Amino acid sequence: MTLETANRLYELRKKHNLSQEELAEKLGVSRQAVSKWERSEASPDTDNLIALAKIYGLSLDELIYGERSSENEEAKVDGENKSEKKDESDNEYTGTEADGDSIFTVEEGGNRVTVNPSCILVEDEDGETVKIGLSGIRIESKKSLSDDESDEDKSHGIIIDTDGHVKIKVEESKKTKTKFWLEVPYAVICTVAYLIFGFYNICGGWAHSWIIFITIPIYYTLVEAIYARRFSEFGGYPILMAFLYLYFGLYLDNWHPSWIIFITIPIYYSIADALDKLIRSRKKEK
Repeated sequence: MTLETANRLYELRKKHNLSQEELAEKLGVSRQAVSKWERSEASPDTDNLIALAKIYGLSLDELIYGERSSENEEAKVDGENKSEKKDESDNEYTGTEADGDSIFTVEEGGNRVTVNPSCILVEDEDGETVKIGLSGIRIESKKSLSDDESDEDKSHGIIIDTDGHVKIKVEESKKTKTKFWLEVPYAVICTVAYLIFGFYNICGGWAHSWIIFITIPIYYTLVEAIYARRFSEFGGYPILMAFLYLYFGLYLDNWHPSWIIFITIPIYYSIADALDKLIRSRKKEK
């Protein structure tokens, strides 16, 4: 693929307000593949070229050679650009990303610097961008403080206008997202259960059913680990072993050799760390 075609693919993607991850998801390829196309290190096959043309509303000739067949299609792109500008103004940022033809583009590895008449755009291989325009500075990122979070938790941005005001933009999906199971009043549930067990002499009554309170930290650390999708985040595993040990002792009178379950604590975290590393490495490969 020629450098001119690679630059055209990059400009078309940015013109349609798509990140490399979003375009890769639409095509069913990896983000690295899209990045290589735009750096002219690889060429999309015929199926991907057809899919790209369909996404951008172009013919294959127009996609590859950059020729417009009619004024109607030019008007269509102009309309899309106006819509993008309106969306940006809704986000309290009036600068545009790439108005007009670029004066020059510099690439190194997966990083790119583009200078346009209206702005300077810097983009790295991880999808982070910095836009410096007449209306201010805009910083966007697909990264969060934790690289292990899901994609929907990673989109955020910082906008600095010409007056020096700093504004933080967060995706609506992130604003409305809640962790329901962490909001469950589990401690209250345990208290009610303890009173019922005590008054009705269930599970040993007042003497033994107090161990239900030990499950409170077990519950919340387990839910946190599930939301984080990491086995090693389950900090309540040692408490779980203590709960089981008390259960075996108080209810089954089996204090020995049930103490052996404490040996599983270091074993669990060793296996959990290995599984988390394996899952992260497979995600990076994809």
